[in-house]
Amino acid sequence: MKRHELASTAALRLLIFVVLVAAAAGTAWAGGAQETGIERTPAQEILVTPGWLAENRDSVTILDTRGSLQAFGEGHIPGAAFVAREVTWDTVDGIAGNLPAPEIVAADLEDAGVRHDRPVVVYDGGNGLWASRVFWALEYLGHTRVHLLDGGLAAWTAAGNELTSEVAVPERGDFTAKVRPSLIATADEVLAGIESEDFAVLDARSPDEYSGADVRAARGGHIPGSANVDWVRNVGDGTSFLPTSALAGIYDEVIAGQDGPKVTLCQTGVRGAHTYVALRLLGYEDVRVYDGSWEEWGNREDLPVATGS
Repeated sequence: MKRHELASTAALRLLIFVVLVAAAAGTAWAGGAQETGIERTPAQEILVTPGWLAENRDSVTILDTRGSLQAFGEGHIPGAAFVAREVTWDTVDGIAGNLPAPEIVAADLEDAGVRHDRPVVVYDGGNGLWASRVFWALEYLGHTRVHLLDGGLAAWTAAGNELTSEVAVPERGDFTAKVRPSLIATADEVLAGIESEDFAVLDARSPDEYSGADVRAARGGHIPGSANVDWVRNVGDGTSFLPTSALAGIYDEVIAGQDGPKVTLCQTGVRGAHTYVALRLLGYEDVRVYDGSWEEWGNREDLPVATGS
């Protein structure tokens, strides 16, 4: 082989090597780069008010996510369907608080009347925790128009709206899981991601859980490199989300310069889902919930743990 042919071959091999390394780095986070062109509810339309819901009640599917069938029977928003907590939060592969298989979740939500061609409004008692969990699950499963009643049932009644105790079987919906892998993170993906300066991990637990003073797994502490932003900071009055300007004051500085995925977690993925919604409200697109959260990470001896604040 001639010298110039050898040089060309070496250059080609180097180019292939660079491409392969770049591809490997790109796929280290949740199966690859963020999916582009995802149709989702615009950030400014995610939260709805009691007044908006009262006006649009007949054209949306309303889900009561408080998790108590007794409370639902005592009073709920007219037309709402009850969604048990186990629909989006159960023990899966020995890990408590995980999302069940997508097809099972989709079938349960279909039973509650969810349709792909009809907007969904989720609400809980007021602080948005469980509503956020179902909101994230619906987006992960491919629904394109999901709203959250800001302030939940507390805001609805405070606005003078009526409740009903009538429990009716909802008309079956039409909802098939169209999973968006880029909206969820696994332990292995988080482990790979924390080696990058562009990968942000936001821990929504309390400061004591984060530091390791409050131990709720085999080990206490936090994921190395993660930032602690307690979810309660998202709600100014204990129920409604803070204005986006105030939320930006909390999060933009924490994740400044980190242009890659934003992964949220807590103990079992509920508070983490609340932070997911907060970041969605701020317009961040590449946001994922680490569903295993500390329930998985803190109980796996092969994963690194840091302690202290």
